[in-house]
Amino acid sequence: MSIRIWLAGIIVILLILLLALTVNNAREKEMVDLFSRQQLASAQNASVRLTEIFSQVEKNIVLFSFFDPNGKKLTQEDYWKMEVLYPVWENAIKAVLVFDANEKIRFILPQGALSAVDLASHFRAVKFQRGQYLNLALSDKLPKNSLPQKQDWYLIWGYPVWRENNTFAGAWMVSFSLASLMEEGEKQIKDNQLGDLWLLNQQGQVLLHPHSSFIGKNIADLAKDNQGGKILFPSDSGRHLDAKVLQRNNNKMQRSVIAYSPLRIAGNTWYVLVTAPYSRVIAPVRTTFLYTLFSALILILVIVVVGIYFAFREGKRWRIREERARHKEREDWQEKLLREKKTIDGIIEGSPIPTFVINNEHKVILWNRACIELTGYTAEKMLGTENHYKPFYSVQRPVIADLIINRDVEGLSKYYGSKKAKQSDKVLGAYEATDHFENLNGRSRELYFLAAPIYDEEGHIIAAIETLQDISREQELTRSLQEYAETLQNELAENIELRREIEGLYNYLQSIVKSLPDRIYELDKDGIVTFVSAGMKKSQREFKGKHFLDFAAPEIQEFLTARWEDAKRGIYRPYEIEATAKDGRKVNLLITTTPVVGTDHYILVQRDITEFKNLEKKLYNSEKLAALGQLSAGIAHEVRNPLSSIKMSLQILEKRM
Repeated sequence: MSIRIWLAGIIVILLILLLALTVNNAREKEMVDLFSRQQLASAQNASVRLTEIFSQVEKNIVLFSFFDPNGKKLTQEDYWKMEVLYPVWENAIKAVLVFDANEKIRFILPQGALSAVDLASHFRAVKFQRGQYLNLALSDKLPKNSLPQKQDWYLIWGYPVWRENNTFAGAWMVSFSLASLMEEGEKQIKDNQLGDLWLLNQQGQVLLHPHSSFIGKNIADLAKDNQGGKILFPSDSGRHLDAKVLQRNNNKMQRSVIAYSPLRIAGNTWYVLVTAPYSRVIAPVRTTFLYTLFSALILILVIVVVGIYFAFREGKRWRIREERARHKEREDWQEKLLREKKTIDGIIEGSPIPTFVINNEHKVILWNRACIELTGYTAEKMLGTENHYKPFYSVQRPVIADLIINRDVEGLSKYYGSKKAKQSDKVLGAYEATDHFENLNGRSRELYFLAAPIYDEEGHIIAAIETLQDISREQELTRSLQEYAETLQNELAENIELRREIEGLYNYLQSIVKSLPDRIYELDKDGIVTFVSAGMKKSQREFKGKHFLDFAAPEIQEFLTARWEDAKRGIYRPYEIEATAKDGRKVNLLITTTPVVGTDHYILVQRDITEFKNLEKKLYNSEKLAALGQLSAGIAHEVRNPLSSIKMSLQILEKRM
């Protein structure tokens, strides 16, 4: 009991600590997020202010470029006019010099002012760059081997002057004190305790830093992201992030909160950064958390002590109540189990499926009414005995339920090997089989057995239940279906053979049609071609679906139409037509029209009788020549007879004379 209490107390304490750490972590994140937003707002304000200053400087320098003394000395009035142009930033400006094209200083603003930086070298850069110039430089007055301070850095801005013919005439050079420009922004950020103000140029070089030793270094050497990679600064907008920053006092990277905002100056993009150590940002929240945690632990300790006292005081009384409750619960469960047993027995007894149950001693403990009707054995004869095999077998042998209780899986193969014995797919741990009985309660039956184990709460088999189903009708139906399937199979085979014979006959008839020297056309009642025999130079697709007159010469279409109408009236006389082949020769065709029996279609047979007609012409010519020869022979005979008489008379007359 005490161990459970202590364990529960420790778990509660751990959960409370975990909850406190989670809440503290959430508050730290909220604090960092709020602080970062303030940082970003300050960085953006500083960026806006510097942008306005530099924009005004750029505008004023552009105005300066219009003051071209052409080598003349400036009057006091000229100085006054130009000094009026920079009242806003005159505290930050150190000197304004005008160089001519030959690198000579023409005048200086303010009067008598000297720049702390040699602007001549920067003028040469402007002359070479031939455009606006912006750079950072150290003071020439800085002693050698001394560490440069923030006030020793100057911002150099150059703006070239051009003549009308695009000739370089010189340049305006302005030097700013970088510290003076950033002084107000630094003061505002320090007053708000938002961290340190940095200034970076477009290449990532540090232009302004609270520690002079970091000025001139690259941001990649001073700050990394949480994965140790390089921090990228998009130029479109500012943002805040969690990063690691190098510390001057120990040269180690420390987790910090950074906010930056882009600053656009003379076509370049600089960045205003505000950094603060992460530990300093969350210090108020963490201090509050530690005080709260300490107070909570004290309170938890008091509660645990008081709880233990009351737990031991009430422990005995609680155990007595628990023991009584368990005893009452046990009685309720026993009563419930008894009711459930009676309910299950009633369900099995009233089930239409024959069912019996045997215990682990192989004695029948339940033999329902459906089982009595199936086997003819009453429950009184079976309950408490091992005779459950008798309704099915003449000799004593185990049924599936006995094999399940004995866990004798191999016995299934021995006693039910040829009776489709297998493990059930529907009931876990059950087995099923089928068997045929010639005389079961006076009838021939086919039975389906399904037996399953019954387990106790520890997983031991305490009994087995077996159900019996008379599937004789299903078996007869299965056999009938098999016989019907065999009949269908035979009919299908005969149909397939008949179709093969028909296809053979059809192919044979097609071969005969293709082998005919005549061309055969099938026409419907409207004269549309539906079939053309093979052997045509044109494909069948060119004939099918078209009227037969589409392939006839215009001069014979009227004749063919008349013959077609005769055929539709039942007059099927053959007729001849003369057609012109593609090679230009004349061909004679004999057309015979015959109806297709049982349909409204017609068969049109086309036979080429050109040779026959030629032979007929030759025969006709031969007969004419023969008749002419006979006529000539008759005439000669008729003439020869008188001549012969005259000749004989002359011969006789000659002899007499």
